[in-house]
Amino acid sequence: MITSRSIDVAPVDPKIPPHKLNFLNDEQSLTLLLKEALSYQELDEKCPKDLLELADALSKKCYGLPLALKVLGGILSKKDQTYHDWKNVLDTMDWYSEKGENCMNILAMSYEDMPFYLKPCFLHLASFPEDYEIDVSCLIRMWVAERIIPPNDKKTMEETAEDSLQQLFERNMVQLSLSPYAYLRTCRVHDLLRELAMHEARKINFVTIFGNPQDVNHSHRVTRRASIQSDGDEFIKHIGPKTRSLLLFSNYRMIDHCRIINSLNFPEFRLLRILEIEKVSDMELRELDQLIHLKYVAIKNCHNFKLHIESSLGRLKNLETFDLRETSLSGDFDQVGLWTIGTLRHVRTSALYDSWELPFNANLRNLQTLETVKVSKEWHKDDQLPCLNNLRTLSLDIKETSDAIDLLLGTLPYLLSLEIFSNLIPKEIVYPTALPKYQNLQSLHLIGRWHNGVSLEERLFPQHLVELTLHQSFLGQDPMPELGKLQSLKTLKLIGYVLGNGRHMICLAGFPALQTIDVSNLLDVDLLRVETGVMPKLKNLRKPGKYQRARVKVELPPELQHLNADD
Repeated sequence: MITSRSIDVAPVDPKIPPHKLNFLNDEQSLTLLLKEALSYQELDEKCPKDLLELADALSKKCYGLPLALKVLGGILSKKDQTYHDWKNVLDTMDWYSEKGENCMNILAMSYEDMPFYLKPCFLHLASFPEDYEIDVSCLIRMWVAERIIPPNDKKTMEETAEDSLQQLFERNMVQLSLSPYAYLRTCRVHDLLRELAMHEARKINFVTIFGNPQDVNHSHRVTRRASIQSDGDEFIKHIGPKTRSLLLFSNYRMIDHCRIINSLNFPEFRLLRILEIEKVSDMELRELDQLIHLKYVAIKNCHNFKLHIESSLGRLKNLETFDLRETSLSGDFDQVGLWTIGTLRHVRTSALYDSWELPFNANLRNLQTLETVKVSKEWHKDDQLPCLNNLRTLSLDIKETSDAIDLLLGTLPYLLSLEIFSNLIPKEIVYPTALPKYQNLQSLHLIGRWHNGVSLEERLFPQHLVELTLHQSFLGQDPMPELGKLQSLKTLKLIGYVLGNGRHMICLAGFPALQTIDVSNLLDVDLLRVETGVMPKLKNLRKPGKYQRARVKVELPPELQHLNADD
């Protein structure tokens, strides 16, 4: 299916006439507005008559535009459900007759209606390119590093930022979604809302977007936040010693980006706090350790990236986030220095290229995310374990068999997400024997062949797991009877050779909370059968595509047959 906002693109396939989406009629508009404002699924007696009359008048002002209706509904949802509050919205709105202008006016009102602490969060969304899938975890860490979220003594800064994002979602200012991997959340901003964010950001010089002529034309302004979204060198004369945030969004083809960035004298950017570089090749970054105010460094999805540090990463005493996901990194720098930074909160290295080794004596009490590190062979005694008291997310690369995992897990009371994978030959992992007692654990990903000699029944899972991935496990038996006992499990992903022998998986009972099951890359199973009454809440079934190696057939009971509709 092809979707487009352009009428010129719509008839690209002459065999199929394009379907044009019409505006909503009055009844549909009223229904959508009330659903957003009052959370009612349908019109009924629950909506007071006086509010219903006002809602009807308000909905007609939106001229059938769904986005305007959803945003206006978000405004009303934050008001008291009284005649006077809703009447005030109707009376104070500067309504236009033109549909486009009217929609933008409603969106502008939604911005003005935000509490003061939400406005910087919304304006920051203008930093990302159009139609960009924003990683929620990265966004939250940027907000924390920028200190654009209000302080809260009862929550971590990340939790407060998450609350702010949720409020934007409730106001329909962002769209939250899950990636194909259900545990990774992303968000997007509608084009019109992005235009609003850029417009309002431009007024107060919040961010300069290189790739937007209206922003670049304001050459007299000091660029404190720069977002580079197009090829060319026009940004060079606008960034400098007073720039505090530099985001570079490339696509591997923007050759000039690498050449220009390589020519920058980074030590001059003394006030830089945020540095994000994405999808560049053959780039070289020198003297990063001179930027002592850096709080957030992300070098993601980059090929052949060279990093040269004169002294030590340990000089970055304010660093909170260090993200090297999917980046092949080389150069002259000292890894050990990173683990001496007490302010670190999130570290992500690349498992695809080379995991870093965490020293046994590291003291990182503020660290919440650690991906991906090698299990050190020195972790054999309690007094030699790294101090990671506040860790929430952990990914371990096992290079050799060790009991260090059990020792380490015993020191992590707040751990919510755990990934264990092995590059051993034949990729064998030792299942942590103490794992079942960690009832706070919500997400578990096990990648590698399980150690032989222990039955599946003895490899008990934490009972409150919400997400589980088994990859190349070679279990030797059908895991479904045991997995079905997990009362909170919502997402199950089975990849590669999970059984090792046997060709069928049968779900006879259980899975009361399961919403998503992914068998699209399950290679050693011919049949997955689900009996009647099993998986009553299943919403998403990911099966092998036409060109995938997996060929598993899924048999569902009558009540779930709609999930097999594409067969």
